[in-house]
Amino acid sequence: MTDEGQGVRTAVRCPDCGGNAVRSVGQSLLHGRELRWDAERFCPRCVAVCCDWGQEAAPRDIREALLTTHGPARLRLSAPPTDPAATLAALRVLREGSGLPLRQTRELLDELRDFGLSGTAVEMAYWRVRLTERGVATETADGFGRAYRYVGPPELWPGDDGGTGTGRGQPVRTAGEFAAWAEERAERTAAELAEPFTFVVGLGGTLRLAPRRSEHVACAGGELVLSAGEIGFRRSRDGWEVETVGNHSTDYCPDTTSWPAVAAALTLVGLPHPGAFTHAAVFRRCPRCGNCNLVREEHYACAFCDADLPEHWNVDEVALP
Repeated sequence: MTDEGQGVRTAVRCPDCGGNAVRSVGQSLLHGRELRWDAERFCPRCVAVCCDWGQEAAPRDIREALLTTHGPARLRLSAPPTDPAATLAALRVLREGSGLPLRQTRELLDELRDFGLSGTAVEMAYWRVRLTERGVATETADGFGRAYRYVGPPELWPGDDGGTGTGRGQPVRTAGEFAAWAEERAERTAAELAEPFTFVVGLGGTLRLAPRRSEHVACAGGELVLSAGEIGFRRSRDGWEVETVGNHSTDYCPDTTSWPAVAAALTLVGLPHPGAFTHAAVFRRCPRCGNCNLVREEHYACAFCDADLPEHWNVDEVALP
């Protein structure tokens, strides 16, 4: 018995004959409370069929296909965050279900309480069932469109473990964390704060910051993002605020429609912002030559082969029509 499910069909190369095959992947909630994933590949040329499945968290490639196609779902606590009983029960559920250390489980709880716990629709249904069983009331929240995966050069990919270098961005979740981060840089050199910083917004709504010219994929630890770009700050009479913000990131090429996720992350931190991207980048992939373009002055023509570019975002279309 499957209560909830989500799937996507993708085009892949057949490992047996090299032909064009179709891979169907999905995730479902079995018996109302158990996660299950499945994958099936079919090649019409050699009629090869391959099936696989598991009753645990979905593999990274399947999860990414679902998130980039359907977008992340969000789940939040209905009870006030000051309710200690709900907080403790939620913490126990998250730790038991994730198997993560206490520190990382607390980060999940912060997401659940503030921005909303994010993941596939099936994963959020899984957590909602488990939380309800412990008497923790939750509610679904509006999403922020699609998730974006890394589309840059393979040599910059930090690996499935997110890399261990110093490029990973500093998470900033509260006004106090941002003030401490900004003051530390102001003490080193005023010039550092005068330039924009690299930023990403993770699936959990956390703003991550890194020095300018840092790779966005390193700042995100290789994870999917809700948006990415560059951001500049200034100090006003009332404190820090966002002066400039844009979505220019050739690592993720996010659409201009990713702004609501950025606005939500900045609001969570308590940073006043302009209300929209001050520098909006329009990315399109050429359907003829496959190159990614940065559209300038609404001239939708490929800079490499002069073919017409589509009006809709198409840099990383995963699903088959």
